[in-house]
This record gives sequence, C-alpha cells and structure tokens, in this order.
Amino acid sequence: MAYFDEDQKIQQIQSQLDIVELISETVQLGRKGNNYWGLCPFHAEKTPSFSVSRDKQMFYCFGCHTGGNIFTFLMKKDGLEFKEALEVLAAKAGVDISRPRDRGRIDRQKTIISINNTAAQFYHQKLLSASGSEARSYLGQRGIDEQTIGHFRLGYASEDWQELTNYLLGKGFSPDAVKDSGLAKRSNNQGRYYDLFRHRLIFPIMLYNQDVIGFGGRSLGDAMPKYLNTPETELFSKRKNLYGLAQAREAIRSHNNAFLVEGYMDCIKLQQTGIMNTVASLGTALTEEQARLLHRYGEKVTIVYDGDEAGQNATLRAADVLRGVEVKVDIISLPAGQDPDDLIESSGKKGFWQYIENNVCSDIEFKLNRLMHTASALDLETKIRIIGIIKADIDRLGSVVEQDNYIKMLARKLRIEENLVYQEYRRSHKSQGRSRYRNNNGINRDNTEYGKYGLQEKILAAMLSDSKLYDRIKSRIGINFFADDKYQDFITEYDRLEGSQNDKLQQMMSAHPSDGNVAVYARVAMLMGEEDDHLDIEAEEFIMRVEQRKTEKQWQTMYDRVEKLAVQGDFESIIRFMVNIDKVAYFAQEGGSL
Repeated sequence: MAYFDEDQKIQQIQSQLDIVELISETVQLGRKGNNYWGLCPFHAEKTPSFSVSRDKQMFYCFGCHTGGNIFTFLMKKDGLEFKEALEVLAAKAGVDISRPRDRGRIDRQKTIISINNTAAQFYHQKLLSASGSEARSYLGQRGIDEQTIGHFRLGYASEDWQELTNYLLGKGFSPDAVKDSGLAKRSNNQGRYYDLFRHRLIFPIMLYNQDVIGFGGRSLGDAMPKYLNTPETELFSKRKNLYGLAQAREAIRSHNNAFLVEGYMDCIKLQQTGIMNTVASLGTALTEEQARLLHRYGEKVTIVYDGDEAGQNATLRAADVLRGVEVKVDIISLPAGQDPDDLIESSGKKGFWQYIENNVCSDIEFKLNRLMHTASALDLETKIRIIGIIKADIDRLGSVVEQDNYIKMLARKLRIEENLVYQEYRRSHKSQGRSRYRNNNGINRDNTEYGKYGLQEKILAAMLSDSKLYDRIKSRIGINFFADDKYQDFITEYDRLEGSQNDKLQQMMSAHPSDGNVAVYARVAMLMGEEDDHLDIEAEEFIMRVEQRKTEKQWQTMYDRVEKLAVQGDFESIIRFMVNIDKVAYFAQEGGSL
C-alpha cells in the first residue's frame, strides 16, 4: 500500500487512538501513580513490570526492555512490519491512508481474502461431510485428532473439477476474481474455469489475524505433484510466508524461540504434541524473508528438518540464512531417514520430548559434526581445513566466552591439544589483523564498565528535561557525550526536531519503527521528568566517566602506534612516543585528559 502525507497521517492516527485503551484490549492494566501497569505480553512474568503512560503515549517493560508507542506495540504483538501496523491502526482510527490510484489493488486484495476465507470454510465442511471420509481416514492414520483438524481449519477438495468454482460463483464472486485468487484455472480450449485443487487434503495458510491468504494441498491419490500450493498472487508469496505461524506466534513470542520444520504434517504433528511454537517453510528452502518474519517474533530458531542427507544439507543452508539476519540457531538432528512425524509415531510424545532434550546442539556444533562425518579421512590437513571453516562461524559470536567454549569443543572433537587449536586460531587472525583475543589491559571499555546504560539513560532523560543541566554537561565535555552510539544518535536527532518533548519522541519512534533503539527512546521517555535526589552526584560521575574515556582512547591510540612501530623496528620513534604515554598515564591518574 502506498501513502501520502505519511507524517501527518501518523500524527492523525496517534491523536485518534489512546495507547492505554489499545493495550487494554490484550493486557489487563491497573493504574499505579501516573502510569498503568500489567503483566508483559512479550515475556513470561508473575509480577507486573509492563508500564504504559497515557501522558507520553508510550509503553515500556522493565523486565524484557521492550518499549515504544502504539505502532511498535502492534508490530511486536502481531509480528507486523510498520506499514502493516499503520494499515491496521489507520482502519481502527478511521483514517484513510491509501492513494486513490492504489484503491483498485487494495479492493482486489480484499476480494481475494474474502474468496479464500469462503473457500477455507467450504473445504473444511467438505472434510467433515460424507465425501471427506477418505481424507479423514488419512488424517486418522497420521494421528491427527479432531481438535487439531479444527485448530488448523484443515479441509478436503473433492475430485469434482468445478465444485469449488461453482460454489464461489454462486456466492457472487466473478470468474476473474476466482481465477486471480489462484483457486481456479481457465481452460484454453473451452474457456471454462476449473478448480486448482482436486482430491487433495487442504491446508489453509493464514495471516496473524486468521485471514486465509493461500492454500497447500496434498494429493490423496496418484496425482502429481504430491504437494501443490496456491500460485503467486497479489496477496500470497511462498517465500514470504510460513505455515502454522498464525497458530504459533504467541508461543514463539512466549518462548522467544521457534521450531522450524519442513512440511505441513510435521508442523501440525509437533503442535499437537505440545510444541506450539512450530512453523513450516511451505516446502521451499528457507528464504531471507521467512527468516526475517521469524525474527519478528523471537530471537532464536530450533531447526528440526528430516534426518536424510537432503534434510541435513537443507539444515545447514537454513542455519546460514537465519544467522544472516542475526537469529540464534539450535539444531535437532533426527535419526537417519526419519522426519519429526515418524519419530513421534515410533517414540510417542514422551519419547519424542526426551529425544529433543538429549539431541539439541548449536548450529556451529552441528556444522562441525557434518564436516567430520562427510570427511573421507580426519588427517591433519583435514582438521586444519575444518578449523578454518568453523573459525568464520566462531568469529560471528559476540561473546569471547562463547568463542572460547567453541575453541575448546574443536580441540575435544578433533582430538587436538587445546593450545594448538588456540595457536592455529590466533595465527589465522594475525594474518587478518589484530586478534580479538588480545588482552588490551583494560583499556577498551566501550562495552564494559563505561557501558552502564542505566546511568547514561538517567543523565540523558535529565538533560532533556533540564536545559541547565544540558548546558552544564555540554560546556564541560563538548557535544559527544555518550560511549554508546545509540544515545549519541538519540540526542543528535532530538535536537534536530521541533515541537514538544513528547512530539519529538513520537516522531523519532515513527521515523524508525523497526530500529532496535525504539525501546531506548521509550525507556528514556519514561525516565523524563522523574525526580532524583542524587542527580547532581550522578551527573558528576557521568562527566568523570566521559573524561576518563577520552583519556583511555588517547592511551589506546598511542599503544597501537607503539605496537606498529615495534613490528617495523623503529625504536627511536618508540622512545619519543613513550614520553607521550607517560603524560597520558599522569593525566589519567589525576582524572583529567590531555
């Protein structure tokens, strides 16, 4: 959907909707002081830490650190992109955000949804009727119960060539609209319309709001292909959607983890087994769009693909795609030749759960196991090659502790002494630049002691509320106050905007709705205006930390220069630099800077 005067429309929507009323539709809120509090919908908790401010039109959870405005709340709750959340809230507020030239396409999409919802109900009733007995028998053999059939709105398409088409035409839909939905095709010879799905078990593919956007169909006879999907339409694209997400999204959010399987039946069976956070990738190799869709709901994905060679290779590819969008990945390797449904049938629910608990590993360990399994021989040359391959995956990890654990795992599994693996790892790093494992003697503190975000946020909130404090800090330490870029970016953009404090914050959130910094904006907004008896002391501590950091950066620059000169053998320059280093050390001790 295209938009005009977007900023104006956003402000209009915000003025029409109240965040307390919106959130109260899904979260029970109680007033406490100036704010409303409730149990956070984004993580499991027993004591309310989820705060909503009517004055500021923002929310923030002090437990999971999620925050924002009405748009970010809906995006987080329903896994929507900003444009999608804008559409939903615009409709709720009665604000028209469409361009006149786009209304025809929008109307066509609405018609397709109406056709699909009507068809899904038709297929479901057909499954429950006498003509659906074969399909019900098949589901019974696969262990699918009646409750699950209803939960997924499973259906049956009969062998009749025009049954659904005639039904939809009888409901008032035009032949072209039915064809555009992908549910009917047109005969080249006679110009007649006939059904896409015939004698197939039907799997409706739904949006978060249960609207049907497409279908999958499994052949119950000899017809090929075995699985058939709705073709690409204005509404449906396989690469952008996941089967079972409508049913799984709340569980994914609750667990912060999604189980990813290959097929419709695997997804249904795992959810029926109790693993409600399960989705399937619609029979395609996992795409970046699908990975990003999963990331909207949780930070982690557990891949449970088939145990055959094709499934294991697909697992590696899927893990790479997920890592590419910064999703954490675990993998469960199934026995050779089995899929999740097979394992449930052979082991039972309890046995399946035990298998999962005992056979989960990280994507890096899985990759290492595969490399070792597929190697013709684990000679020294092969082991060095494997270390080189796995090194790239270890480098992506943000934690040095994690990196260290995986290096130890490499040594253990490859049966090489740990110190030799460390040497090989560092040698490869040395050829690429400075090692991430080098000890900087506590100098680089950007992500350690100085990164006490609580203090930085309190000072930022106080500065925005008190212009005198702002000027005081600015006169002492200049305009680059913060160690963390997101706080510096915050104050730079805040200064650029016009309007009241709250107007500026709302503009910042709406301008960057998918930015991870939105929660920071909300957290700072919640702190603004709060009284703090220790603010003067904390402000001085903040100024001292900034000055200390400047000194440490000067020290680090000189240290790096000396190291480079030592490699070059330029010892005369080193002596000159040592004088400057002594000066930096003196000023650091005195708490000042050069």
